Amino acid sequence: MDFIDAVVTGFRHKPFRFYGRSSRSEFWYFYIATIMILSVSSVLLKVPVVGGLLQAVLIIGVCFCQISAIVRRLHDTDHSGKLVAIPYLLFIVYFIALIPLHAMHKEQAPTILGTIAAAAGLSYACLLMLCAIKGTQGPNRFGTDPLDPTVVAQDFINPSHMEVPEYLGDPWRKFKAKVAREKAAEAQAASTDADGSNADSKADIPAHVSVPTPNANKKPRKDRKKGKSS
Repeated sequence: MDFIDAVVTGFRHKPFRFYGRSSRSEFWYFYIATIMILSVSSVLLKVPVVGGLLQAVLIIGVCFCQISAIVRRLHDTDHSGKLVAIPYLLFIVYFIALIPLHAMHKEQAPTILGTIAAAAGLSYACLLMLCAIKGTQGPNRFGTDPLDPTVVAQDFINPSHMEVPEYLGDPWRKFKAKVAREKAAEAQAASTDADGSNADSKADIPAHVSVPTPNANKKPRKDRKKGKSS
């Protein structure tokens, strides 16, 4: 995946996709693009009256997309996406404790705040190190291999991740019911043709919901240009 495809995928196709997998090229191209956007966001401050608000909205939106990309990259290495919460929670603790510590413990405040900031920075660096390692070959619990062109790209959603309290309702109810019906129909059709050994092997596959990966199994931009010219 080239730079433009990665940016389009990150901002258009997967901005709110906290499941599935992303390859290293897709992630790093998109991550570099988000850093570039954040570094020039101060230009919006020149806009009168609403410049600061526009910059804040841009930063929040870009950071949100960046976090979802980190989650997918962690999934590609078969790590839980929940790890991404560690540095951000430490940063939140830092800003919450900033004023009370300076008001109540002026002498110890710099040491405590420095320790929290260092822990947040170190944990974020560890996240980026995990994002730099090679992803799992073949499918894992989060989806198919994004680098395998021989299979249809699928993102796996563990239904237990979508459970919410009953009083809130389940926004995935209709979707899960539809997938369950489709899987039941496929299983029934397969059971008529498959032998016992195939049935036993399917029983070992963990239950999950499969959804198509957006913008996947797509020819690179250079190949598409060659096809048009020919």
